[in-house]
Amino acid sequence: MEQIECQRNFHHVYKAFYSLNARFYNLIFNSTIPIEVHFSSISKSTFQRYNKDIILPNKHRIHSLHLSNPCLYDDISSPIHILSQFLHLKTLSLNNIESKYLKYLLPKLVSLPYLSSLSITCRDIIRSRTPIYYRIIRLRALKYCSLSVERFDCGESSSLTINEYNPIEHLIIKHDITTNELYSLLSHVPQLRRLNVSDISSLWGKDIKTSVFVLPCLTHISLGLSSINFNAFEEMMIDMFHLVQVLHISIDNSFNHQMYINANRWEQLILSHMPNLRIFDIRHENWSTYIITTIHNANRVISNTRIDNFTSSFWINRQWFFTQQFVHEWERNCIIFHSIDPYRRTYYTLCKQIHQSTCLNSKKTHMQSVQHLRIDNANELIDCKYYFPNATTLTLQKNFSKTSNLITINLNRVIPLRQLTKLVIEYITLSLIQLIELLCCTPHIHTLVFASMLLDKVNYNSIQDSQSFQTVCSTNTIINVTFKAECTFGTLQILAALFSQIQHLTIRLHEKDLESYVRFLLEKTNRNTAHLCSLCVLLANTSWLTKLKKLIKSEKLLDDYILKMIDMDLYLWW
Repeated sequence: MEQIECQRNFHHVYKAFYSLNARFYNLIFNSTIPIEVHFSSISKSTFQRYNKDIILPNKHRIHSLHLSNPCLYDDISSPIHILSQFLHLKTLSLNNIESKYLKYLLPKLVSLPYLSSLSITCRDIIRSRTPIYYRIIRLRALKYCSLSVERFDCGESSSLTINEYNPIEHLIIKHDITTNELYSLLSHVPQLRRLNVSDISSLWGKDIKTSVFVLPCLTHISLGLSSINFNAFEEMMIDMFHLVQVLHISIDNSFNHQMYINANRWEQLILSHMPNLRIFDIRHENWSTYIITTIHNANRVISNTRIDNFTSSFWINRQWFFTQQFVHEWERNCIIFHSIDPYRRTYYTLCKQIHQSTCLNSKKTHMQSVQHLRIDNANELIDCKYYFPNATTLTLQKNFSKTSNLITINLNRVIPLRQLTKLVIEYITLSLIQLIELLCCTPHIHTLVFASMLLDKVNYNSIQDSQSFQTVCSTNTIINVTFKAECTFGTLQILAALFSQIQHLTIRLHEKDLESYVRFLLEKTNRNTAHLCSLCVLLANTSWLTKLKKLIKSEKLLDDYILKMIDMDLYLWW
């Protein structure tokens, strides 16, 4: 256990022990314990010390490397420049990387004989993913691969023509991918066991399969099908996925995909072509202004529904049960049809439920799989039949009422607030007092995201002396704050005062406010921003970068920093 904790928190161990006596130094730094390196919200000076003291002398001990700061790839001393020397590296995560660095790095990975896990999230948009697939297929020890690489909408990518195969067993594709591109890629991973694809699309009239092949080891698939019709999906299942045992599918914002909730069509497909299927898990969203609801026995009921077709003996005998929820948002209605008993997704939206589940259960249901709970309707917290014991992320959506005076009490009925690590507030007028009350009950949150919140009308001077405000200031551990709406100076003051441990801040602002905001954040006498080391300004332009460079130089705000633009976002790291 001590070895595991040391491995997972090596940066914290380094900060705690490096400057102590030689006995502690030798115990930690002359051992053979594998080192995990995580670089996220870390200052530039701390990175340079850590790189010099730990990474360079211990390249042979580094088994895991995780990079997520987009500015770190620009640093001349970044580990990416000596990556081929990490000969015992097993896990590599490259998040927020630009394509120019990805093109530079991928050829070097072939020299890492033990690299078994690779995760890539590309920050910008590329023209073709084929060269990336080619480099990944050549990694001989790879077992796990996760990719998020968006490309320009310029037609079909070229097919892979190499006669090579990769031992990947678990493949995750988080970007949109066409059926042709997917066929081509999968033909080179014959040992695949698990497949997750976020969004599959079909180019009309251009689906040309070079050959039909079978993936004999593939048992689990999870597919996003919002951009492909049922006929194309059915053909794909018959061609490649007919041996699967576990099927998860998601269809979002589907106006023309009603065939996915045609019970008879599913029965035919499963009985004829999917003999091994044990778990069938579906989530189907239908957004429309034309969903008809009526009042029946004092309850609102959806009139045009097909859920009753999923209650035949075919579904009940297999213990596959479903329920239906109703959401009203942005002047539109939404019906969410999904599997239940048990619920297997990592996220769940708590909203008004219209149709009873086909498996009635009066007891409180523990949704063990859910890690992210989204609450659309605060009224559903009262007498809620669900409990989410493992959720660590909470999102309060647009329809979450601000009028309740029992927010924390009601939330605690469905989710253990003390274990939350991320809170997202979307387009609701939650008051600052209510936010502070909530933060008092969630001491382990490290990431806070505001899609919008009216903080500029708050009397900052009157509230900052309150006991609850001071309690949150002194006890919260929030290091990442994002404010997506335009941020006023009053809001910026509140964020800085309330979250004095903040290390990374993402905001939107007017160009006229750029200099004054940055000056406030970088002011050396500002104790509230003493830990801040990274800033992202959303929806900026290149002229802002020039202006900011002049400001930092003329007023000597920083000595060592990196300033860059990626797409329309401006990044500053110091």
